[in-house]
Amino acid sequence: MTPDPYPRIIDTHDVVEKNHFPLFIQFVFLMLILGGIFGVMFITNDEEKLAGQQLPPAPQVSAVVVDSVPQKLANVRLTATSAYVWDVKGQRALFSKNSDTELPLASITKLMTALLAYELIEQDSTATISINAIRQEGSSGLTAGEQLNIENLTELSLISSSNDAAYELAASIGNTLGDRDGVSQFVTGMNIRADELGLTSLEFKNMTGLDVSATQAGGVGNAKDVSFLMEYILVHYPTILTPTQKVSTRVYNTSGQFHDAENTNEIVGKIPNLLGSKTGFTDLAGGNLTIAFDLGLNRPIIVTVLGSTREERFNDVLTLVAAVQNSVE
Repeated sequence: MTPDPYPRIIDTHDVVEKNHFPLFIQFVFLMLILGGIFGVMFITNDEEKLAGQQLPPAPQVSAVVVDSVPQKLANVRLTATSAYVWDVKGQRALFSKNSDTELPLASITKLMTALLAYELIEQDSTATISINAIRQEGSSGLTAGEQLNIENLTELSLISSSNDAAYELAASIGNTLGDRDGVSQFVTGMNIRADELGLTSLEFKNMTGLDVSATQAGGVGNAKDVSFLMEYILVHYPTILTPTQKVSTRVYNTSGQFHDAENTNEIVGKIPNLLGSKTGFTDLAGGNLTIAFDLGLNRPIIVTVLGSTREERFNDVLTLVAAVQNSVE
């Protein structure tokens, strides 16, 4: 006979020995078992009465999370001239609209300013605000002569899009790069770094992104390269972007005085699992916005829109974020 490949714990042909206990002993055992059962029931009922006969609710068990796999998007209507949605984990584009078209970047330029500052100098180094920084368009509440560390200047540059802070980053760090004008040397460094990263569409005339004139932008590039710049920072130096997750922040100078700053990204609280963001707006650029968010289980998605309007850039990004979420298998 061929042996059973799946042997049972107790074969059906095994002989089970009969019980040889006397009847009286069996009766005693039966009474002990019944007594134990009734005793437990009595104790349980007594405990329920002490608790008002109300048992606590069972703990909620979270559902098993399944890895989110976004699909390519279609039929998405946007105001933006150009847009790009990039799946960092999957290394694939989920959406593209004129993503190779070079457009003015406005203050998205400050992402490269922040990256280069982070790579060239220690974050606790101190910079003194110059009168030239104060003369930049817009006011951040900074005053000439006060000192802030590089980390705080970067935070102001990205959250409140401070042109004063971005200028001082370039001037202070640029002065350490050679004998030429510090600002010019820093901007040259920004362009060199873009080339090193293969972001060939990015070209910078200044560190703020402010329009140089009525016809020349302070920085240009396409939505694809902006997304890849965002990816590089997110992967290698995510702490640069961490402050941009906040609605507002407070930074201190070396004397203990502080500056409050509001995030220029008006939808910072509406994007789930936001990892970072940067806004941009000038007359030439219109409304720009690039953001990174986690779709779930460490799947960062980057969304970039260029050439929208001041208000519609936020709606464009929210539309794309919702489309990505709805596309998940």
